[in-house]
Amino acid sequence: MLDALEVVRYRSFVSDVIGKGCVMTKYSNLQIWLHWIIFVLVAFQFLFHEPIAQAFDLRLEGKEFTQSVLIPLHLVFGGVVFLLVVVRLWVRVTEGVPPYPKQDAVVLKLISTVVHWSFYALLLLLPITGGAAWFQGSEGAGNAHEALRGVLLILILLHVVASLVHYFLLKSNLFKRMWWG
Repeated sequence: MLDALEVVRYRSFVSDVIGKGCVMTKYSNLQIWLHWIIFVLVAFQFLFHEPIAQAFDLRLEGKEFTQSVLIPLHLVFGGVVFLLVVVRLWVRVTEGVPPYPKQDAVVLKLISTVVHWSFYALLLLLPITGGAAWFQGSEGAGNAHEALRGVLLILILLHVVASLVHYFLLKSNLFKRMWWG
């Protein structure tokens, strides 16, 4: 694991190679791919959540449940989300992110920062609590997982609405920063 000094040296090296004063105008292709792959995996987790939730409840009651292919997929995809978020954080630290649009108010920048870091925290905590719930049979971890799931849904809705507000009302075209081309 690199320490903070090595990250600073890496950023300095990247800055020297790319050119002094060069400002990132959009996310890197790797960041864009990670964003959209995580989005698809999280959408899958929400859409096909019911089989694992029912099986978990039956397991807690000591009852048998019908094995569905969606149960191991949910577990595997949760682990993949965790790993991809770790990679995404690493890339964010080493490559940086584009600056906020200059016309954005300070409050919007603050909200954006809080929402983005909350996404990272939730997307790391959800696989941990889900894994603990399933593999340890922990009702408490299951309850935490469900609560975090609700918070994540709220953040997703806020993120989508904010993107639409930026696109249609503020005309900032912020969406292009997280799209290819």
